[in-house]
Amino acid sequence: MPADSPPVAIPFALLPHLSATDVARLRAAFAARAMASATRRALLGDARLFVRWCAQAGHRALPASPATVAAFLADATAAGRAPETLRRYRSSLAWWHAAGGYANPCATTTVRAALPDTALTDAGLTALRHFLDVAQRGLAPATLRAVRADARIFAAWCGARGLAWLPAAPETVRAFLQDAGATRKPATIARYLASIALLHRAAEHRNPCDHWSVALERRGHAREHGSARRQATALTDAVLGPVLERLTPAGERPLRPIDRRDRALLLVGRDTLARADELVALRWADLRPVDPDDPAARPGEGTIRIRRSKTDSEGEGAEVWLSAEAMAALAAWRAVAPRWPDPVTGAPTREGLLVFGHLRRGAPGERMSPAAVRRVVVRRTGAVDPLAIGFGGHSLRVGAAQDLLAAGVDLAGLMQAGRWASPQMPARYTERLRAVRGAVARVRRSRPDAAPDTQDSDE
Repeated sequence: MPADSPPVAIPFALLPHLSATDVARLRAAFAARAMASATRRALLGDARLFVRWCAQAGHRALPASPATVAAFLADATAAGRAPETLRRYRSSLAWWHAAGGYANPCATTTVRAALPDTALTDAGLTALRHFLDVAQRGLAPATLRAVRADARIFAAWCGARGLAWLPAAPETVRAFLQDAGATRKPATIARYLASIALLHRAAEHRNPCDHWSVALERRGHAREHGSARRQATALTDAVLGPVLERLTPAGERPLRPIDRRDRALLLVGRDTLARADELVALRWADLRPVDPDDPAARPGEGTIRIRRSKTDSEGEGAEVWLSAEAMAALAAWRAVAPRWPDPVTGAPTREGLLVFGHLRRGAPGERMSPAAVRRVVVRRTGAVDPLAIGFGGHSLRVGAAQDLLAAGVDLAGLMQAGRWASPQMPARYTERLRAVRGAVARVRRSRPDAAPDTQDSDE
């Protein structure tokens, strides 16, 4: 890099426990190393992702322990990252640790066990593969991805210790929970058990999770670590405003296609309270302007159909409202969105089927994944506040629910707006706001002695 170029923004510079000397060593190693620009972007991007993940999980990012890296790779596996992406994460973390003069936390059996390319061999795999083939029609894709990821993690852990994983003995499952419980939350442990139980039933083996020792181990872990789930940081209107402002055309410089796509994605997610997997499945054919004769509608508004959702496995679908701002953003994105090739001529004249797609040079218009929605939210909020943590694919849904409650919408209205089948999730999303607006708060505020005493006590 040129000697007069500005200092490189190293993500690890945000870590309070690293000294200025440590950061300078990392920055000097990064600047001195001759590498392609794509490699530099990958190193910085992977480092930002790892630092944010460690901040949310409460782990030290540099130097990181092998258990921390293993947990990070396991979460990335569960999120659907490709094997080549996981290998890149591992290489990036090894590079940063070497640049800082730290031991490589990736050169351990524990970390290798978190990678998804570990071979799974067992006599029951024939029945298991048959089950997975049938389950593709009856289970949600996210559920199947989680089961496969959990199977790889459990099988790799057992393989590293010379233990059978299918069928697994109750003692093996209990030892696995003890090991995994050091870095996993109770909700993740419960998912592991559900996946292990499902795999054993599918392979026609006795379920080891029914044993009393496994049940007590799970309860003990929940009592020790608590069962409260980490909630995505709410992307409310107040937080979303500055993000959208940066994605608004200013002066004569037009927005890039990726800026138009991300702006439309954020606005549609805000208006529809759509989950990440629902957003990436939206279709242009289901987008409609409102009826101009409808007295309740305003010009420019529209609707779009969510064909299937987590609580609508049968695919009945639901029509959701879009503001005029969201419709305008969609029109701006549609004008530059990649076109799919015509099936007959091959010419890129036919519009893409899905509303939101990637902008990769090699595969324009390729369907976005739910993980890509999370990356959009993290990248856009991080551009406004580099220290922002906790944002993810559900942040738009959580923020919209809180905005609706603050505007006076009751729990039943929230359930209808967010297409929740039970009040549990919307209640959890809004529990802090509901506490401030609850019965105790209202009664105490209404009492004459509720006003703060501003008089001098000596009078």
